Amino acid sequence: MNKPLKKIIIDSDAKNEIDDQYAITYAVLSESFDIRGFTAAHFGKDGSMEKSHEEILYVLDLIGKKDDYPVLLGAEKALADHTTPCYSDGAQFIINEALKSQEPLNVICIGPMTNLASAYIIEPDIQNKVKCLWLAGKSWPEGGLFFNNRNDITAAQVIFSSNIDLTLIPAVGTANSLKVRKRDRQHIKGCGHIGDYLWKLFIRQLGIPKSIYDVVAIAALKIPHSCTWVTAPRPELLKDGTYNHSHTEGTITVVTDIDEELIREDLFAALDKIG
Repeated sequence: MNKPLKKIIIDSDAKNEIDDQYAITYAVLSESFDIRGFTAAHFGKDGSMEKSHEEILYVLDLIGKKDDYPVLLGAEKALADHTTPCYSDGAQFIINEALKSQEPLNVICIGPMTNLASAYIIEPDIQNKVKCLWLAGKSWPEGGLFFNNRNDITAAQVIFSSNIDLTLIPAVGTANSLKVRKRDRQHIKGCGHIGDYLWKLFIRQLGIPKSIYDVVAIAALKIPHSCTWVTAPRPELLKDGTYNHSHTEGTITVVTDIDEELIREDLFAALDKIG
């Protein structure tokens, strides 16, 4: 008997960078998940969440899957403090999906964790139903601010201090080693409308090798053997994005290394389905 597919929600600040588009495409084309839907995340600018929402829909449309998944609006800005949520359709969607699920709901956060933290503040019981995989910060075990955690460090502190099962993928020091290069044109361009779009996004970066960080978050669940995993005492997350390892409670899972070529091959195999 086949195992049930892992239930996931992808929480994405899709309009900020080019890696979200690659990650969303990889997840959908892989057909390895029960994708419950997508929630749009802000990236620290006015109107950024709405732009992310539009970009998620655009990417799904290019894949031919626009009508297959709900895409919910999330928080427009970062949390004001540790106890006041940002109410949104996205946060409520996470709550609803978590509470009705018989197995763990994996929330893949490839932006700031405002939506998940808001959901947890509104309904703390989801901490027993949700697993969070977050791509953010700098190298373990030191840490540091880098885009996703910088855009809402308060939300990240909320999740770190909860009992939510948390896996961290450092953006710098782990995920940044996964890159798209000019020589990858044959694997991307021509793979349907979405392949042409993904290649155009890369070329806009002047064809310089570009980290596609967020793809690692999908690969970690799809092909776990592509990652090196460690379990450690769960540290306190400080405002500057570093970790206080003298104050720990519970555990955290961290991806400390990846097999870049294995992940690249799997990404290109997914794209090849519509090549």
